[in-house]
Amino acid sequence: MSCLKIWEFNLLEIKIEKTFKKDIKRDKKSGNYSEKDFELLKSIITSLQKQEVMKPQFKRHPLKGNLKSYESIHVKNDWLLIFKLEGKYLNLVMLGKHNQVYKKF
Repeated sequence: MSCLKIWEFNLLEIKIEKTFKKDIKRDKKSGNYSEKDFELLKSIITSLQKQEVMKPQFKRHPLKGNLKSYESIHVKNDWLLIFKLEGKYLNLVMLGKHNQVYKKF
């Protein structure tokens, strides 16, 4: 008899804010980011959803001030994903360059 282990991930459910939807449309239209960049973004979101430890290159860090309940990840040097973990949810809030993201607050 063989024993088959089934790995079950407790995936966080994804909530997408209107601001994130607008930001991703803007960035797709801009031509500044390749399909490879968007694939990287998708893999980062999947890693967050699986609650995996992020590689240091992505500089995951909590934000301060008015944004203290949010976190940031550098998808690329000046392309940030702003998100919030809320219980069983991964809330995707904003995406963009530093000046695009922080001018909203």
